[in-house]
Amino acid sequence: MTPSLIIHHWLIDHASGSLIHQITGEQRRLGEYQLKLLQVLAEHAGETLTREELTNLVWERRIIGNNSLPNAIHALRLALEDDGKQQRIIKTVPKKGYILEAEFCQSVPLADVLPQVQAAEDTVREAVAIEPGAGDDAPALVEAPAQPAIPLSPPPPVREARFWRWLVPGQIVLLAALLAVIAHHYFTASPTRLQEKNSVAYSNIRLVEVRRGWVGSSAADDLNKQLGPVLFALNQYLENRQVKMEVFFLTSGAALSYTMTFTNQCNRRQLAMNIINWRTDGAQLSALIYREGERKINEMANCVNNSAGDNAAAGADGNAAQAAAVRQ
Repeated sequence: MTPSLIIHHWLIDHASGSLIHQITGEQRRLGEYQLKLLQVLAEHAGETLTREELTNLVWERRIIGNNSLPNAIHALRLALEDDGKQQRIIKTVPKKGYILEAEFCQSVPLADVLPQVQAAEDTVREAVAIEPGAGDDAPALVEAPAQPAIPLSPPPPVREARFWRWLVPGQIVLLAALLAVIAHHYFTASPTRLQEKNSVAYSNIRLVEVRRGWVGSSAADDLNKQLGPVLFALNQYLENRQVKMEVFFLTSGAALSYTMTFTNQCNRRQLAMNIINWRTDGAQLSALIYREGERKINEMANCVNNSAGDNAAAGADGNAAQAAAVRQ
């Protein structure tokens, strides 16, 4: 039988999509990818998994935002009662990824776990009731001695009750208004901006990164490091064909938007590509950029040749006109 994983007294129950406490039987429901993330961390307990590895193992080839993984880790810490500052169970490894401590994880047969969980649930949910007058064998009730009467305090004033009744809704409304103001300022004060990258090394190429206002990190260095040899080769090809190229790129999680614009004396071409999981295979990405770039440059080759031919024809016509003038 397939063993089950228990993390800090919490059993991973895939059938219900939740965590079940071994002792109390409490059930805490998790999202599909949160549960899958916990399963992956538990299967690699004691190992540091990078953000890219976790993204590929949990979300596979789906496009996710930059905050999807941190938000899922935060939800797991709450469910496992793990302090986000101390991080005893799930720890953040700076500049690497995350690790689930092996001491909090154990693998047991499913047959040994289910009876304990069922017994705990029955203990919590069971309600014992004794009905009076069940027969002669019913236990006799012993009358307790009378206790002296305790004077009751007067009820609170009506105004005080009304004050507390309106306090919580008022706080909620005030908090919502404050969040709306902060969100409006955050999204409107940070528009899309363009940032030119190191284009000095390329005589015929200009690199520009498109950045959203709410994205803090940049993948430009990783991208340029992968495409460095390809850009040098394309730059040489552009020089030979007398073509200039501008590149506008935007990274969002595992997605890459890459737009190349080619211009020469008499023509202009543009190619826009949306590439998914661009980090997984650097060689394939480089081959794609070079192949598509070379194809667009070759489409403009006739324009350059025709321009040179027109100049030669114009020169020949000029020489013929001079010769005719001399003969006259």
